Amino acid sequence: MPEFEIFVAWRYLLTKKKTGFISIISMISIIGVAVGVGALIIVLSLMNGFTKELRTRLVGMDGHVWVSSPMERGISHSDEVVKKLKSIQGVAGVSPFCSYETVATPKEKGKPVAVMVRGVDIKTIDTVSEIRKYVTIGDFDFSPDDQDIPGVVLGQYVASALGNVSIGDYIYLYGEVDMESLLRDSTLPAINVFRVRGLFNSGYYEYDNGVVLIDIKNAQKILNLDNKISGISIKLTDMFKAGKYTGESGYIEKTLGGHPFTSISWIERNRVLFKWMKLEKWAAFIVLSLIIIVAAFNIVSSQIMMVMDKTREIGILKSMGASNGSIMRIFVYQGAFVGIVGTALGGLAGIVFSYLQDKYQIISLPSDVYFISAVPMDLQITDLLAITVIALFLCWISSYYPAKKAAQLAPVDAIRSE
Repeated sequence: MPEFEIFVAWRYLLTKKKTGFISIISMISIIGVAVGVGALIIVLSLMNGFTKELRTRLVGMDGHVWVSSPMERGISHSDEVVKKLKSIQGVAGVSPFCSYETVATPKEKGKPVAVMVRGVDIKTIDTVSEIRKYVTIGDFDFSPDDQDIPGVVLGQYVASALGNVSIGDYIYLYGEVDMESLLRDSTLPAINVFRVRGLFNSGYYEYDNGVVLIDIKNAQKILNLDNKISGISIKLTDMFKAGKYTGESGYIEKTLGGHPFTSISWIERNRVLFKWMKLEKWAAFIVLSLIIIVAAFNIVSSQIMMVMDKTREIGILKSMGASNGSIMRIFVYQGAFVGIVGTALGGLAGIVFSYLQDKYQIISLPSDVYFISAVPMDLQITDLLAITVIALFLCWISSYYPAKKAAQLAPVDAIRSE
């Protein structure tokens, strides 16, 4: 019996009798489903690609976990703390840093710029950060010049805001601003001169537009920290397990003993950003699903027209012993066929395009505007499965009502319809 129902469904779907327009509508339905599925796969892969690129650059600049001691204004005995952190299983790299917010000004004419000065340890920074590979002009170097003026590495947009300073130019960095002294007697912090050694472009605007890198020893002198450090950056072997290392019951607290140390992961630090990107992905999914829904309405209309056109044939089939269930399955199979073919074609197109774009970077982007040179693609199996299931379900449910109406036709009335 299933073979008979499938055979009849196939013949009805490809009908050319008088109203061959029905098969045209069926083809339009297939194309609609294919376009919707393909568009969903491509757009979600694109959004996954951008999210992955941004995540990689975010954690690639600073590591995965940060340890600090805000109540003590810095971490003392940092060598001992670093040694303990290195002993934690899953820790791939550890690097101390000193940071503070201040103002930078060019030596020549130019406007002051608010920046985050970050003193890094040149010996260990590569174990937690990929900043060195983002240096586009000059070198990642803090060594002093012939006049004993230390080097500085700037974000690309910081350099632009300072009047397009370049390699070899001098800039001034103020010390940490003491608001109490500033308000009481207008005392400004000390000014320190640095020579630009390199410019970096990480692709993350907030970092490139606000971060200035200097040697950690110079930062300690400016902040009068002696041997203290502001914090420690940690890189993990598995960045997605960062939550297990932070918090009251995390590995770091168990190792360091809690107070006065605190820790925060890259997930907690960028929670709002990634939540917004996830929400945007869902919005795109819902909007593009409307294409499949429109195709599903086409299936409903084509099935209803098919039932009207085949009313007499339905009556003959029922008079020959076909049950209501058989008639219903005939039209359900038609909707299923449209859904399967449309989903398969759209899925294949989406997968092929995503693969080709990821491998050969067919669609490029202006590198001076975006932080990448080509559109990134990241096709995830969960997205592919979700799109397939939803498309097939919508096509199946769309054929249910016309199939039910066909099954309810009385044989005598159906035969007399013509």
